[in-house]
Amino acid sequence: MKINGAIFDLDGTLTDSMHVWSTIGSNFIKSCGKTPRDDVDRRFCSMSVFEAVRFLKVEYDLPGDEEKITDDINRTVEDRYIKEVLLKEGVREFLDFLSEKNVPMCLATATDKYMADAALRRLGIRHHFKDILTSKIVGVGKDMPDIYLKAAEILGSDVTKTAVFEDSVVAVRTAKKAGFFVAGLYDFSFDYATEEVKATADVYAEKILALKKYFE
Repeated sequence: MKINGAIFDLDGTLTDSMHVWSTIGSNFIKSCGKTPRDDVDRRFCSMSVFEAVRFLKVEYDLPGDEEKITDDINRTVEDRYIKEVLLKEGVREFLDFLSEKNVPMCLATATDKYMADAALRRLGIRHHFKDILTSKIVGVGKDMPDIYLKAAEILGSDVTKTAVFEDSVVAVRTAKKAGFFVAGLYDFSFDYATEEVKATADVYAEKILALKKYFE
């Protein structure tokens, strides 16, 4: 596949960071003095922060406005992005490979921009990305194609010649339906949907370097 643009998810695709969010939803609900349902963490992890905040506020009748709740949740995880979160295996080499081929890249993430930017700078890969788009910035989550279409616009690349790299089944579905070339990647947080990710994406790999052969 000859591409003229690449759009990357962050959590679970470039960084090994989905575990950071694995119990945030239930812990936050408990901190508000309420009892979380069994599926709250899975639902939380499938959304952007701003979508999750809307869901939690309505579902659990949380006090405070959405901005304050978002700030409270971000404060519980921001140190881990700033100081701890690591790259997944082969990511640095794969980004170098695309840069050598002069493929422009953009980040499309559900994580707030300041945390994503801090992590990428600490990990030494921020220079690969023309911009960082977030679900909060575009106003909708990855169940809608807006974030990918805006990223392609920033890159100046045609949708059909732009590769989207994602681990989330919802994001893979959305990008594929919008006409992008979709590279699916494995992450433990989406074990339950691995087969659907494989079936929906144009190519699939457990580790990102295994995708290199498709873009030689």
